[in-house]
Amino acid sequence: MGEELLTAPVMAAHGRPLRVRGWTVVLVMVVALAVYGVLGSWSASIGLGGEDGDGNWIDLQGTVVDRAPLTVDVVGHPAPAVTMLLVLMGVAGVVVPPTLARYGHARAGLLVRRWALVAMPVLVVAGFLVFSVWQSHVVGAALPTAGTHPPVFPFGGASVQIGRMHH
Repeated sequence: MGEELLTAPVMAAHGRPLRVRGWTVVLVMVVALAVYGVLGSWSASIGLGGEDGDGNWIDLQGTVVDRAPLTVDVVGHPAPAVTMLLVLMGVAGVVVPPTLARYGHARAGLLVRRWALVAMPVLVVAGFLVFSVWQSHVVGAALPTAGTHPPVFPFGGASVQIGRMHH
């Protein structure tokens, strides 16, 4: 008479567990290093004066001065220590899990790998957020002060060049 249909759920509650592999850690490390390299590079510059309509040098207040005003150029770059930290996290996420598994601690190795996968992007994002605030508030406020070196970004370094304006 009628057919009896067997049904099964489309999505089973159990199945193969998601395995985080070493190549995933390497991929995340490469992307984190690339993003950190781009976000960690910046520049800012300011001229502490200029020229008036008659060709005389003037300072920031508009007063005529006898020497060319100073210029301050700051070029920021990623910190080698953070770059090395990202590489170490990636290496740990690839090497430590199989080593721990060999000694019967596979679960601890999986935790190390997952920690590395989360920590690398967090370090890059936190560094970018600190960098944004640092560059806009601290470096930007220090540039107009003649002869001072703006403080460096905590997750990077900077080279400061102070010179004189040219006609």
